[in-house]
Amino acid sequence: MGALDNIRVIDFGHFVAGPVAGMLLADQGADVIKIDPPGGPRFRSEANATWNRGKRSITLDLKNPDDQAIARGLVDRADVLIENFRPGVMDRLGLGEAEIRPDNRRLVYTSMPAFGPEDPRAANPGWEGTILAAVDCYRPATPYREMVQQLHRKPEARDGDPTFTAEPMASMYAALISSVAIASALSLRDRTGEGQRVEVPLFDAAIQSTGVYAMAQLPFKPAFGSAMNPWDHQYRCADGGWLQIVCNDPDDAEALAELLGRPEFIERRMTERRLPDTASEHQLILALDEIFASKSADEWERMLTDEGLPAARCRSAAEWLDHPQAKAEQLFVEVEDPTLGLTTQPAALVRLSKSFNGSPEPAPEPDGQRIEILEELAGEAVLERRLTTPNSPVQGPLHGIRVLDLGTSLAGPACGRTLAELGAEVIKIDDPNRGGVIYHHDVNRGKRSILIDLEHDDGHELFWDLLGTADVVIESFPAGEAEELAVDYDTIQAERPDIIYASLSAYGDVGPWHDLVGHAETVQAVSGMQCRLGGPDEPAVWPYGMAVDYAAGYAAAFGVVLAVLDRDRTGDGQRVTTSLARAAGLLQSMFLIDHDAKQWNEPSGPDARGFDPTQRLYRCNDHWIYVGAAGPDQLEPVLGEIGPDLESDIAQWCEQRSAVDAVEHLIKHGMGAHELTWLNETMMEPVVVRRGLSVIREQGKIGLLRTTGPGPWFSRSMVTAGAPASTPGSDAASILAEINRADQIDSLAEAGIIDLPGG
Repeated sequence: MGALDNIRVIDFGHFVAGPVAGMLLADQGADVIKIDPPGGPRFRSEANATWNRGKRSITLDLKNPDDQAIARGLVDRADVLIENFRPGVMDRLGLGEAEIRPDNRRLVYTSMPAFGPEDPRAANPGWEGTILAAVDCYRPATPYREMVQQLHRKPEARDGDPTFTAEPMASMYAALISSVAIASALSLRDRTGEGQRVEVPLFDAAIQSTGVYAMAQLPFKPAFGSAMNPWDHQYRCADGGWLQIVCNDPDDAEALAELLGRPEFIERRMTERRLPDTASEHQLILALDEIFASKSADEWERMLTDEGLPAARCRSAAEWLDHPQAKAEQLFVEVEDPTLGLTTQPAALVRLSKSFNGSPEPAPEPDGQRIEILEELAGEAVLERRLTTPNSPVQGPLHGIRVLDLGTSLAGPACGRTLAELGAEVIKIDDPNRGGVIYHHDVNRGKRSILIDLEHDDGHELFWDLLGTADVVIESFPAGEAEELAVDYDTIQAERPDIIYASLSAYGDVGPWHDLVGHAETVQAVSGMQCRLGGPDEPAVWPYGMAVDYAAGYAAAFGVVLAVLDRDRTGDGQRVTTSLARAAGLLQSMFLIDHDAKQWNEPSGPDARGFDPTQRLYRCNDHWIYVGAAGPDQLEPVLGEIGPDLESDIAQWCEQRSAVDAVEHLIKHGMGAHELTWLNETMMEPVVVRRGLSVIREQGKIGLLRTTGPGPWFSRSMVTAGAPASTPGSDAASILAEINRADQIDSLAEAGIIDLPGG
């Protein structure tokens, strides 16, 4: 049984975002009916075997009135509709929300256009490449050892040419965020009887993947300094392989220096948590270069991981499929696909303890279930889906849910932040002994903060008092730490069977790496992302290195909302689990599928510019642009007669024009194109600010600080960035008052059980 059993989804999705969102719902038990066009899916990709698994298929020509009537009948009986056409397309087909809503007020109508309806680019063809160009995703694939800070420099000032990023990150984030929003809208519908519109443009979603990289002080100051950090770095080893280490934690750095027999390196480590000067960093990198060149990457990985240090050899995606950790944690499932045969695909993104998460049903052949779908349509009444108790709430769909957020680093707190954006009341509990709260201003907005020492008996008692008022607990502790603190799921569930408990990890709950502290960089390294971008000779971190963390945060939020939906129906809580490794599997699912005829030939390496001449980065006489065309024929009116070397013809045409002129001309002829846009410029675009995707607010001593915002997701419910992150520990008084312990604040602080700002 899945959390979405008895939920019917009509999936009009095409290309990537829509089908992936449908897959995420199907993996959790939803009955997803895929509407395929004549001839099958428009996007010819082996990834359809993954993205359409667990669905049923019917082929309909939506321009044909009879097929439109069938589609309309299916939608009138559905709980969720998914589409990712350009704004206005569904209206022209007679399937727009305004026409459908009167007959199905319970419907959650989900749109994922490339750009929002009010965006000046809304009518442009929304190729993935044009969206990623608009969000500064095509920066040079420079290995760590040569990396300079490129984030806040204009494209023409960057060192090196841009590199094509093959992962469809905008579509994946749109699918992730939409899945969270759909589950939230369904939960609210159970309470009010009324559905609503969910809208997550791919451009908006891509901005969410930038995370802390978009954060900046104003007047503008880059949020990050030198990237030449010897403790968070890649090193070439004796066999030519590369090793990624992330030993930023002082204890990890000290342990690494001791393991290498070079304790003097710690003298060059952080002093009062500040990086040493660049010259010192460079000297240490050169010294570590020499040391790591003495053994193979496998030997170093084994030595470091045996000591519990965050490290990973940079592997290809094919190697990751056979990794002992991937197999033990069942990060992949085998599915017998009707076209490809036996396939190996990424497993479900999130696991719920009450749900079955085994091997899914294979993707259907186009029109494979036509007869049974039409028979159901003929025999199913519409009346039940018209019943409603009209209620149009302005609060977030999770209003009334209280969350205790014990998450550390990025992924756990990002889950809590997402729940807060949806209206939940989130109390952030940090350890006063852990040091500074990482990326606090980004991931802890909209929350209240208290610092509690859970190792202290009275601190543990304080947590349990708070637990009595909570619905959800989030944790991302290293393996075993929750049990040591007696805040693990089994302990809590014994007293609170209705609790929803979300656990996030790097690699999963079981397997040889389950207790290894992981980071986005090490997960990228081991799962194939770094080798795909930089190539196997010099792997590189994805442009927004922490995108895996945020993806895992959204995944956990999806699981939590599913559990809320289930608890509202059954009264039972459950455990939700996901990991950075599962998130990496989803982000790479376009390529991360294996079968007998598999060819691992996706674009990779620093010289990659695109998939083919019609979907590629080109240099104009001033800047780079991305060109997206449906095929060579679409380019003929622009280029004139097309020669045998299409790429050379387009390149020559672009070189004769400015980027602005080239983009304008291509769009005029029905193609997609976009200039490579500096992230800081993107975040200051009027439409980005107006939609709440870029939020600028006063942040205490820092002054004006810009962060990303969620943007509008719903037609009736509120989603909000929430108040700026409060100083860690500054909400202790109000939090203690709610459990009748306000009069103890001074004694708790004096005993070191809680910590107060300035204390």
